Amino acid sequence: MKRVIACIDSSPCINALAEAAVWIAKQTQRELVLLQVLDYYPASYHLGEISGVIGFESNAMLLKELAELEQKQSELAQDYSNNLLKHISELIHNQHDLQPAHIQLKGDFLEQSFQELRSDDIVVIGRVGERSAERNKPMGSNVENFIRGAKCTVMTVGSSFKPPTRFIFAYEYSPTCVDLMKRIAQSDLLRLLQCHLLYVGDHPEILNEPLQYLQNAGLDVVTEYRYGDVAENILAYQQEHAIQLIVLGAFSHSKIHQFFLGSITTTIFRNSTVPLLVVK
Repeated sequence: MKRVIACIDSSPCINALAEAAVWIAKQTQRELVLLQVLDYYPASYHLGEISGVIGFESNAMLLKELAELEQKQSELAQDYSNNLLKHISELIHNQHDLQPAHIQLKGDFLEQSFQELRSDDIVVIGRVGERSAERNKPMGSNVENFIRGAKCTVMTVGSSFKPPTRFIFAYEYSPTCVDLMKRIAQSDLLRLLQCHLLYVGDHPEILNEPLQYLQNAGLDVVTEYRYGDVAENILAYQQEHAIQLIVLGAFSHSKIHQFFLGSITTTIFRNSTVPLLVVK
C-alpha cells in the first residue's frame, strides 16, 4: 500500500504537518505513517576523542557518571518520542477517525529517513524543526538537505495548513519540466486539484501542448502568461489568486536546469507562505 509519511517532531509546524498528512491520506487512500527519528547526542558523544589522553581512563568515577547520564538521557528521549507519537496519533484519531502507523528510528535524521523512504511515498515535513524554531530561523537546516536527498515527493508546510483546491505549475519547455508534467498528470493527489499552468517568458504558445496533455489526463487547467522574473511571478500569482499550493521540481546544481531545478526553486521555497510540493 502506498504511504504518506509525516515527519514528526516538536516544532511549531507539528499540528499543521499532521493536518496536511491526514488530508493527503484521505485524498489518495494512502496509509498514514508517523515517522519520528531520535537524533539526540548522548553525554559520552565526544569520549572517543579524549579517552586516549594519558591518565583519563583512571578517572573511573567520571566515566561511570557519564555512562549513567547517557542511559538516563536515552530513556528520556525514548519517552519523549513515545509521548509525542501517542499525542499526535490520538489527535488524528479523535479529529479525523484515522489510526496512523508509527515508525521510530534512532540516529541521524537524514540518514535514517532516506533509508526508510520508498520512491512512491509522499512525505510531509515542517519548514522548521524544533532546533530551528528555538533559534527563530525561517527554515530548518535539515529541510533543504532533506528535499535534495529524498527520492520521493515531499510537501513542506509552515505553522498552518488549509486543504488546497488549486495549485500552481510553472512550465517551460525542457525535458525536466515535461517529465514533471507527466508526473503531475499521473499523481493520485494533484489530479484532484485545479491546475494553474503558468508560463513566464516571451512565447505564450508554448502552453498549448501541456494544456492539451493535462486536460486529456482529466485535470481542470487554467493557463496564465507572464513576463519578467520567474520566481517573482510565481510568488505574485500565488498571492493574487490565493492559491494554496505551489508544485516545484527537485533541486539541481546544473545551470541548464536553473529554471525549474535550481535557484528559482530555492527562492520560492524560502519566500513562499503556502505549502510546496516538490515532485520527484
